[in-house]
Amino acid sequence: MARQFSGRRLREVRTASGIPVELLALNVGRSAYSIHEYELGRVTPPINVLARIADSLGRPVDDLLAEEEAHAA
Repeated sequence: MARQFSGRRLREVRTASGIPVELLALNVGRSAYSIHEYELGRVTPPINVLARIADSLGRPVDDLLAEEEAHAA
């Protein structure tokens, strides 16, 4: 199983940290809309943005990843 970015984990970590979407967006140089799209899993942030998000939340990038099962063909 591979670990991939998880919008659900981002939302969990952000809300547990008490950081509003708007503040996180400001801290990482993205729009609140972009953060919302990341959290919904519609868009995967580039690795440099993911690193800034993790830093802003005071957490390792690994906390924003989840196990993804490989789909059988």
